[in-house]
Amino acid sequence: MMESKGSHKWTKNILNELDINPKIVVCAKKAGYVSASSILGASHNELEEKLGLSSFHIKNFIDAVTSHVLPKKTSAWDLSQTGEGDPKHITLGCQNLDNFLGGGVPAQGITEMTGQSGSGKTQIALQLSLCAQLPPVAGGLGKGVAYICTESQFPTARLQQMVKHFKAKHSKGPASYTDGIFVHHIPDMDSLVDCVRYQLPCLLSQRPIGLVVLDSVASPFRAEESNMENKNLLYTLGYQLHQLAATYHIAIVAINQVTSVIGNNNLYGHSGNVVPTLGLTWANLVTTRLMIGRTDSHVQAEQTEGSRQVKKSSSKTIVEYNVRELEVIFCPWLGKKSCPFVVTSKGIEDVE
Repeated sequence: MMESKGSHKWTKNILNELDINPKIVVCAKKAGYVSASSILGASHNELEEKLGLSSFHIKNFIDAVTSHVLPKKTSAWDLSQTGEGDPKHITLGCQNLDNFLGGGVPAQGITEMTGQSGSGKTQIALQLSLCAQLPPVAGGLGKGVAYICTESQFPTARLQQMVKHFKAKHSKGPASYTDGIFVHHIPDMDSLVDCVRYQLPCLLSQRPIGLVVLDSVASPFRAEESNMENKNLLYTLGYQLHQLAATYHIAIVAINQVTSVIGNNNLYGHSGNVVPTLGLTWANLVTTRLMIGRTDSHVQAEQTEGSRQVKKSSSKTIVEYNVRELEVIFCPWLGKKSCPFVVTSKGIEDVE
């Protein structure tokens, strides 16, 4: 029952259910754009050309479709009546990064972290998995983590290394951080969607979970041939994640890869030779997109256990760390900006 309902929501004709200008409905029917999957899977320019409408009308069209298929937004009046304020956040364990993101990673919508291999995406996800278990007074949610792996084995050794330093820094955390992280390995696209539809809701109803990490959303979909059926599965995945975030008030972090492009690209304000994978199909389902990358800068610090690239001075041993950059590509409550950080043996740390 759940499967047919989720898929049908994206493939059925929804034009008569939208509160939009009748002219848009007529043009969309004539051009064959009647379902959420066909509309949100097309670019803004494509819809303008096929429907013969202005950019203003197309924006209204896309906004209406997005509002129709995704969970309803809560108004300020609703929040005032329920006593709920701003969404809760999970600290990243770094003051500068927390301030940069307005408090950390929000327990609202889907937060995507994208970037090239080795940029630090999984490192941030691991640190968030520890921070989520901290009590609210320390910036966490005091809850466990569901970590879904699709690319390789869960980095247990690296997590243990980070836990050792994390315990020394945070005395108010749980007795065992590893016991609070529930790891599940997913081999393919269909298994991933089924996991989010059935297994994950079951876990959330039985355990106090505050964070869901999907590492990564790209791998199972990139491995499959791109077609409309796969796009519908991607829509269903995004819709279900939004539903779970809204129902259980949890943070959803989806790791994504990047792909090379020829020429200058400017998707959602990001210009460069790489763009996040899965195209507009996935981009329209993401609430916040953060891009992580390496810079040409380096900083030096005293050597700690597990450090690399050691340099010796006359009085002490120091280590050189590559400076990474966390950039906001789009977010409803944040402007486009960036913040530096480094990855050390301890985890993610601010650049002073």
